[in-house]
Amino acid sequence: MQPLRIMLLMAKTGGGHGAVADAVAQALHQLYGDTVETTVMDGLRGFAPFPISHLDSTYPWQIKLGGDSYGAAWRALNEASRAKRFMKSWWPIVRSAALKIVEQPADAIVSIHPLFVYPCLWAMHRTGRRLPFITLVSDLVAVHALWCDPETDCLLVPTDISRAQAIDHGVPADKIRVTGLPIRVQFAESIEPRPVVRARLGLLPDQRTVLVMGGGDGMGNLGEIVRAVGYSGLDLQLLVVAGRNRKLEQQLTEIDWPVPVRIYGFTPEIPTLMNAADVLISKAGPTTVAEALACELPTILSGFIPSQEEENVTYMVNAGAGVLAEAPDRIVATLARWLKDGGESLAKMSASARAASHPRAAFDAAEAIYTIAREKPLIIQPPRREPLLAALERFLGV
Repeated sequence: MQPLRIMLLMAKTGGGHGAVADAVAQALHQLYGDTVETTVMDGLRGFAPFPISHLDSTYPWQIKLGGDSYGAAWRALNEASRAKRFMKSWWPIVRSAALKIVEQPADAIVSIHPLFVYPCLWAMHRTGRRLPFITLVSDLVAVHALWCDPETDCLLVPTDISRAQAIDHGVPADKIRVTGLPIRVQFAESIEPRPVVRARLGLLPDQRTVLVMGGGDGMGNLGEIVRAVGYSGLDLQLLVVAGRNRKLEQQLTEIDWPVPVRIYGFTPEIPTLMNAADVLISKAGPTTVAEALACELPTILSGFIPSQEEENVTYMVNAGAGVLAEAPDRIVATLARWLKDGGESLAKMSASARAASHPRAAFDAAEAIYTIAREKPLIIQPPRREPLLAALERFLGV
């Protein structure tokens, strides 16, 4: 019997989309073995025309330099009719890429990036080959309107808040499933005792340990935060993940630290590092927050992408599992308070994180994807053309 071929479509604009795709692929293979075949596809690099194909390389600069303007653009497009008009304005440019994507050998497509949702569904209508199409939101709370083409066969969202937002954007309620945000399957395993993990990493087993991260790209004022914590005089040891920021990784490695410090670049060992830590300091990226909750890890949120990640902060704070402290001196003050009260704050926040976590989200999403892909038949129908859009394409010669 031929395996069920599932394409997981993502882009590396930030680390979250790829991490979710990899997590779902892991879970599908653990659950269904050889009966499923997964392909994680970078839709931008693999198919989009230049310069759209290289949006991933400019994303860190969009966030760093765009700041509030990025958030304003995100908010301006976060309405169903505006989002659809925006994607239609790009259709003549991305049309050929979308057609190539839906013509790939697959039995179902899972979009884990909002830029692919409308174009891929339109492309399938144009070809007449309508594959099962699942949209998997890779944000923790916010569901932008770009995710919400009501023609999708199923929309997988992480929280009940997300579900309500998707309904507001026009997705039929019966198409929405709350599965949690998929994170690596290792997070569904039992948490090892922290001293054991620290010893394996070459750290002091019984010393309070702080993990500092800046997302996959090492964004934000990560260097300032690490220096402030490392030279704070607090009795601790540090794990630092600089991500793809190699310059920062090198700078931090060359410092003669007064406390034990381990510096990492981009690494797959995040589950181990989180398991070793008592406290996480990180920007409020959706995957990082979900992973911290799964590891029952009290978190100091050091920043967030305007609009896109603001609700992650609110979610974490309301859950009692984290606080927002962006300035290095505030971060150090918060750490000092947590470390000097006999562990009472850490224990309370750890319990709150456990209550808000969804460590098996990847398996729940995988089950939903497999069921839809297996049960929803491929539809072959006459290609559909929208007269106005067809006229525009003829005019543009695309």
